[in-house]
Amino acid sequence: MTNHPILGLVDVFAATIPTLTFTPGVHVNYAETVLRMRDGLPKLKDFPAELGGSGEVVAE
Repeated sequence: MTNHPILGLVDVFAATIPTLTFTPGVHVNYAETVLRMRDGLPKLKDFPAELGGSGEVVAE
C-alpha cells in the first residue's frame, strides 16, 4: 500500500487482492509516463480536479 496523506488516500495495489476483477477506467499522471498506452482510456496530465489536480486530459 501507499499512503497519500495530503490527498487523504491510500493506494491498495490490485495485485494484492487475488479475487478482484480490475477494469481500468483512466490513467493518472500520464504527463510523466515513460510507456505510452494506446488503449482508448482517458489520460490525465496529473490527477482529477476533484482530488486537487488540474483534471487536464492529454492526448493519447
